[in-house]
Amino acid sequence: MGKPDHPTRNCRINNLPYDTLYIVFVMCWDEAREERWGRRLHWPVIASHVCQLWRQYALDTPDFWAQLLFDESPPRLEKYHEWFARLKNATFDVYISWQPFTAASVKHAKAIMRLIMPHISHLRSLCVGYVPLKILRVILNRLSDANAPSLQRLGLNVERSGPDTVPESLRQKIKLKLFHRGQVPSLKEIELDGLPHDYVTTHFGETLSTFKISPRTEFATPQDNAGLIQRVLLQAPGLRAFGFFPPTRELQHAQAVPNPPLPTVHHASLQEIFITGSQPTRNMIICSLALPRIRYFLDKEKLELSLGLPCLRHLGLGPFPSLISLRLRESRISWLRAKDPLNSRYLMHLSSALEALPELRALTFQNVDFEHDRYLIKCLGSARCCPRLQWLTLLRCLGYTLQELRSVVEARRRLENVDALVRVTVYGWAPGTSKIHGDDEARDWLGQAVDFREIDDSGIQETRQNYLSVVEGVQSAGVVWYDKP
Repeated sequence: MGKPDHPTRNCRINNLPYDTLYIVFVMCWDEAREERWGRRLHWPVIASHVCQLWRQYALDTPDFWAQLLFDESPPRLEKYHEWFARLKNATFDVYISWQPFTAASVKHAKAIMRLIMPHISHLRSLCVGYVPLKILRVILNRLSDANAPSLQRLGLNVERSGPDTVPESLRQKIKLKLFHRGQVPSLKEIELDGLPHDYVTTHFGETLSTFKISPRTEFATPQDNAGLIQRVLLQAPGLRAFGFFPPTRELQHAQAVPNPPLPTVHHASLQEIFITGSQPTRNMIICSLALPRIRYFLDKEKLELSLGLPCLRHLGLGPFPSLISLRLRESRISWLRAKDPLNSRYLMHLSSALEALPELRALTFQNVDFEHDRYLIKCLGSARCCPRLQWLTLLRCLGYTLQELRSVVEARRRLENVDALVRVTVYGWAPGTSKIHGDDEARDWLGQAVDFREIDDSGIQETRQNYLSVVEGVQSAGVVWYDKP
């Protein structure tokens, strides 16, 4: 840089206004923190070593030093002492991983908390990732008396040791009393994995906007899980987003929906819900709720959640009037297993379910056997059923024809105050076949009338081309507890 003819001497990027250069810095942010020569590098550190001007910019921008990631053993405490000086009392985010606690773990946990606590009033988010229980206790003890007026997000995850579940005897030892002698007036988002949630809903339920829980209880039935969700929603009336992720191994219920069903819980403010678990658990949860502001159902990875056909009767009661996308699935694959004797009884409620969805834009059927009873034209050919529907997808379904799909398209074009179908997609008719034979005329007509697609791939391609990802911009993503500046 010292030579007059050095190529970086007249670097045009340095002529940019700082506001513009700041945007360039953020776009180059090395969020993954690539490991080079055995060391993990932070983008602002890299930028501060380019030239004197960039170093000054980096040091004068507190937000560049607002992410403290303790994911090395031993933790690099001296580095973050320097970062706190550069923060200049700006708000910051902390992620504490399990790596610092492979040896001398309690000692490291206490050292990390001693570093953070003098600045706790500026803490914006804290995520503790799958640490041993003894480490979590150290962290929670330090936070019990703290006042954190800037804290907005909190994530606590207990170490997983083999099974997905935490024995009840161990759960009883976990005393989760967050800030019970302190104040956190800005706390709006909490995620708990393997920890009891009762204290959170009791003390923060009135103010929470986002709450995600991953209980690891043993021997939970679908009805147990549905009842748990109902209790949480009743204690958190202002909740906007809720996630429930039970263990993959759970007791299966003999009935798809309890008889008599659980009393329906109404929640007026919930806008997003994320659910995993077995199909009986999902059915049970959906059939126990009325959520007038919900627009779609998602799983933990933000992929559309499939509802079983037993949910059709509940959908017909109108609990989700704002729904814009719906995926219905028969749990059995007709060509692999015996036909479900209740299939016809479930489909009897299809018409009333679709009549209760006035805002629906996209409808997907998965593994459904329509039994050649013309359910599609009976329901979708009526002005009362889904007047705003534009996308229709059939994923490995049976018992219908392309001629019936053509009749649906034609019928909706003739109806007043009903949107015409824009896209019709058929995935994987049956193993070894990709098309319905003998329907060439209907196939040609559909190809000219709408965006008609026949695709033999029913895997990840479908999730990337569905309505929510293409039109609504809902993309699969993990939970991030800290933001770039």
